[in-house]
Amino acid sequence: MSWSSLEGAQQPSGEQQDYERSAFGHGWDDADGDCQDSRAEALIATSTTPVRFASGKRCRVITGRWISPFTNKVIQNASNVDIDHVVPLAWAWERGAKHWSDDKRQRFANDHINLWPVEASLNRSKGAQGPDQWLPPAGRCGYVARFVRIMKYYDLKPKSSESEWMRAFLNGCRT
Repeated sequence: MSWSSLEGAQQPSGEQQDYERSAFGHGWDDADGDCQDSRAEALIATSTTPVRFASGKRCRVITGRWISPFTNKVIQNASNVDIDHVVPLAWAWERGAKHWSDDKRQRFANDHINLWPVEASLNRSKGAQGPDQWLPPAGRCGYVARFVRIMKYYDLKPKSSESEWMRAFLNGCRT
């Protein structure tokens, strides 16, 4: 299964001209070969109730109960869920991922710490923007904190203005 093609659609002009989403692999990975790709595994891991699968194999999740970290709304139909890359692939590309190995980029794109089930419309409005350009309607402090943790874990190098913005924003969350 392939990723939504919309993350790369909102690239700032003059940036990311050498970015190709395929550098992060060709869709959701099934690293353990159990027929559940990283999208299915993210849905299973984050559902607050046991998920239901499509008939046949236990590969494709069709229902569950997800609480969107972007709105705190409950979503029960898996087809209404997009799996958001908290740190967008195109954003990461310009901040160091272009120098990673193909394997590391594929791990990043499928890493559960970087995957969140959210409303499709919000994931698509976010595109490839960082938190200084786009914030969800709810859970903003948690979103930025998670973004920063992932960024640090993968040793991504934001622009100084982005770092300053994130630091100031998170300081505001503490007060």
